Amino acid sequence: MKKVVLVADDSSTVRKFVSFAVKSMGHRVITATDGMDALEKLPDAEVDLVITDLNMPNMNGYELIDSLRKSERYRETPIIILSSESGEEDKKKGKELGADSYMVKPFNAKRIQYEISKYIE
Repeated sequence: MKKVVLVADDSSTVRKFVSFAVKSMGHRVITATDGMDALEKLPDAEVDLVITDLNMPNMNGYELIDSLRKSERYRETPIIILSSESGEEDKKKGKELGADSYMVKPFNAKRIQYEISKYIE
């Protein structure tokens, strides 16, 4: 069965690349340009997994994760952080807020697909 993956990143290049990797696994993709855009799209979709950047305008990835974890509907939804921030502090903060995985850019399609496959079939 097709799953729905929300990809939030302010880079159109990253959104396209991640979308291609997700679609090639047979899943549907919803893209968002930042955390605020992601939250606005969530009520209209049943999202099975969220992939988010950290550094985005309007609402960053940390704020998005925090909002999702406070929501009854998305409290248990797997979240993968995809960021250029490679510091331990960023990773620690992401995990504390409730992210399930943390990937550092640059990345390749196989790595993303592997991370996604840990959470959805």
